[in-house]
Amino acid sequence: MTAYTRLVQTGNDDGYKESPSYWGGGATGIWVGKSGTSETFTGAFRFTSVTIPHGATINSAKITLTGYGNTSATTNLIIYGIDEDDTASMSSDPTGRTRTSNSLTWSIGNVSDGVGYDSGDIKSIVQEIIDRAGWSSGNAMGFLIPDNGSSSYNNHLFHSYESSTSLCALLTIDYTAGTSTSTTTSTSTTTSTSTTTTLSAQFIGIKVSKPNLDVLKTFEPNQLIFSSDYGTLKYFHKERKLISFDASSGDISATGTYIHNLNYYPYAEVFCRVYIGAPSGNYEYCPFFGSGSTVFYSATYIITKMGISVYGQINGVSSSIWNFEFLIFVFSNNLDM
Repeated sequence: MTAYTRLVQTGNDDGYKESPSYWGGGATGIWVGKSGTSETFTGAFRFTSVTIPHGATINSAKITLTGYGNTSATTNLIIYGIDEDDTASMSSDPTGRTRTSNSLTWSIGNVSDGVGYDSGDIKSIVQEIIDRAGWSSGNAMGFLIPDNGSSSYNNHLFHSYESSTSLCALLTIDYTAGTSTSTTTSTSTTTSTSTTTTLSAQFIGIKVSKPNLDVLKTFEPNQLIFSSDYGTLKYFHKERKLISFDASSGDISATGTYIHNLNYYPYAEVFCRVYIGAPSGNYEYCPFFGSGSTVFYSATYIITKMGISVYGQINGVSSSIWNFEFLIFVFSNNLDM
C-alpha cells in the first residue's frame, strides 16, 4: 500500500459558489453550508499531479478542511468527485461539471479556528475517477461539496489557498498499484529557429502595489491592489452580517466585523437595511440614517487592513429589538479581462 497526500497548489484551484450565480474563486476562505433562506454554498477543490496509476485499487481516501475562525452551526454536506480524466483549473465556476455517480454525505458540527476536519471515506469516489479510461498518473482530480439540507444561515468558513498555503484543503489517498504493461514509442522532432524582434513601450496608467512592495518593480497582478491595466472590478467576496440589540434592555448600538485578512485597504461597498421583527425593507447605501416616530437610526462602517467593521445605532425612545442587516462587497481587479 502507498500513501499519497496533496494540498491545493494555487488560488485557481479552490473556491466556493453562493447560489444562484456568485463564484468566489481566489477568495481568502471557502464557505460551505447554507448562507440564507434560499442561498447555499458549494465548495470546490482541485488537486494537481495526482500520481496514482490507472488500475490502482483505492484502499481509503479523505479530504481535510481546516477551520478559518470559530463557527457554531451544523452543516449537512455531500461530496462528489468531478467525473473528468484531468479536470481543468477552477479560475471560473466549476460547479456545472459532470459529477461522479458515487458520493458521500458529511455532517460538520461546531468548527474551531486552525483545527482540521476529516471527511468520511471517499474511496468509492476516487476509485470511480481512477477507473476512467482516460485517467493517467499525474492528472488533476476535482471535488465539489454542495449543501445537503442545512438549516438557514448554518455555514462554516475553511481555509483556502489564499488564506494559508499550509492549511488549505488536503487530499489523502491510500492505494495499491495494479499490474499493467506499457509500450514505449519513439518519435523524432525537428526543431526550427526563428528571430523575434521585441518592441518595448512605457507604461502609462495607475498602479498601486501591496504593502512592502516597490510599485516601480512590481509587475505581477496579484502583487497589486489596483492597476489600470485591468479596467473591470470583480467580487472578491460578499458577506452578510446581521447585528441586533434590545432597546428595552438599554442597548442603543451594536457592532460586527467581517475579517478579510488581505493586509491592505480594499475597495468595498456596504449596504444595510434596518428592521424590527421579520426581515423587511430595502437596503440603503452606507453610511445612512433614517427615522421613525420616536427614533433616529444610523449605520456606518470602517475599513481596515484586516477587516470591515459595521456599526448600527439608535437615538430616541424604543423598547424593540433592532436588527441591522449589512451586505458587504469586497472588490479586486478582474485579472481575466
